[in-house]
Amino acid sequence: MKAPINTLLFSFLLIVFLSSSCRTYLSPALPGNNMGYLPRQMEADSIKSLTHASASYAGASSPGNGSVSFEMGMLNINRAHTFKGFNVAYGVMGYLGNAEHLYSNNRNDANGDYPPAFNKKMYGFGLRTSVGFHSTSINGNTDFRFINWENALSTENGAYADFRDEIYNGKVYNYAGVSNRKRFWTTGLSTEVIFRARRNHDIKHAFRLFIGGTPGLANSFKYGQLADLDKVINSSSAWNFNYFLSVKRFTLSLEIAKNINLASKISLGYKFQ
Repeated sequence: MKAPINTLLFSFLLIVFLSSSCRTYLSPALPGNNMGYLPRQMEADSIKSLTHASASYAGASSPGNGSVSFEMGMLNINRAHTFKGFNVAYGVMGYLGNAEHLYSNNRNDANGDYPPAFNKKMYGFGLRTSVGFHSTSINGNTDFRFINWENALSTENGAYADFRDEIYNGKVYNYAGVSNRKRFWTTGLSTEVIFRARRNHDIKHAFRLFIGGTPGLANSFKYGQLADLDKVINSSSAWNFNYFLSVKRFTLSLEIAKNINLASKISLGYKFQ
């Protein structure tokens, strides 16, 4: 009796997995990569205000089985000021990229169950801010930025955004979900530690964790008849983990994030007064 029960249980789980994996979610491309690290000087640095310019390569995948992939190049510029126990940064960014759906689960899709394969462009811009408090170690080699309030306002335009809007306002594919959002506000709190080498103050490392959300993003999805059975998209929460390296005036930033999409980003930059 046990063997038939195990067989039935395995079959049921397999059906659930397959039915979940064949769904496609046409999410906005930018969430997950709209937040970004805003470099700031340490309190012990002789120069307290700097401008930072960087270029980023970012990638992301849609929820569920990640059948829609996103790639984009980004340009970022921000200004930052560090005071005693307090820091502030603000900047702008622009991006250009593409959204790609490589396959349709059923190429002879007479019932309109799945979105077709596509490769569509998108572009946009955004504003970022960070305001926070920090404490400094006795020797000045470590700043604990224990709380920062971060915000990003951003837009998404182009053929992919228009494609999402067209499907949202028409008939949604049975095994698909689609959001028509083109404007995003992501907000939340972060904590960070940044430290410099004991003998070479020009080398700095930082680790940052951001937790927040994009209000209303999850509720912006409209679903086909069979797309929302497993509630893959049930929250507008977001997180972002970042490693930052500064060597003299050159910088490297690595990020992984989740905000509906699962995202990653690498940035190279330069600091100047």
